[in-house]
Amino acid sequence: MSVNYQHCYDLLQLNPNATWEDLRKNYKRLVQRCHPDRFEQDPVAREKAGIQLRELNNAYQVLSDYYKSHRRLPLGKAASHSSWQFQNTSGLESREEEYRAAKKWPVLNAVVSKWLVLGVPLGLIVLVFAFLLSQFSKGEVEVNEEELLLPLSALSPVSVAAKADSTFRYGDSREQVLAVQGNPTRISGDSWFYGKSRVDFEQGYVVGWHIEDTPLQISGALPGKERKRIYVGMSMEEVLAIQGAPVMKSRLRWDYGASFIKFQNGKVVGWYSSVLRPLMVDEKSRSKN
Repeated sequence: MSVNYQHCYDLLQLNPNATWEDLRKNYKRLVQRCHPDRFEQDPVAREKAGIQLRELNNAYQVLSDYYKSHRRLPLGKAASHSSWQFQNTSGLESREEEYRAAKKWPVLNAVVSKWLVLGVPLGLIVLVFAFLLSQFSKGEVEVNEEELLLPLSALSPVSVAAKADSTFRYGDSREQVLAVQGNPTRISGDSWFYGKSRVDFEQGYVVGWHIEDTPLQISGALPGKERKRIYVGMSMEEVLAIQGAPVMKSRLRWDYGASFIKFQNGKVVGWYSSVLRPLMVDEKSRSKN
């Protein structure tokens, strides 16, 4: 059966010479952009986003399966293979010619490379200060030395994983579970086992789990499951047990994507829960305070 890999690349906005990291980054970026939860107030846009999300998932699955079998992605130069069917590759050779010519340009070897080395860290510093300034102008954060975000490894009294994608949730793909939890000890039907612990899938996406002897790197809860909620006055340890590891943290604030929780003296004093990454919080406890 002929597989149109070029169509998969087009959906994921990649060229056939992309790396595995390029594929993962573009997939995550596009999924976040077109997730149906972003269009709750517009049923038509939500339906279109759902269709686009399914197309992205299918394209990613096709290229991911190929990568697992060959330890590389299909390249544009192999378009003549009988099992591949690339399209719209007429401009690839000319772009490769331009790239080779640019590499020979002396400016790239001297001035540009030096400015890149100096410019990247300076650019990151500017972005951090711009973010803090925007938060201060909204009145959401009181900026001071203690509130500056620290590396996750510096968390006290508990240690938190350092990667933004170090957990998986209900609805995540097999690839996300594999990246976070690693290879299962065995597979039975639609279930992956890690020792006696288990992750259940349906059509390639997480629908449940059971934790026994091996810890699972999960965040969030299963739909319909009762779970304790975060309230004002709760400790950091309790928040970690309910909400999971934050993406970034300070002594006064933990960030979960677009959402965050504020602390004072190690206790919860407030939060912001975004529809893009809802928090397990008890809004009534905040209204009482």
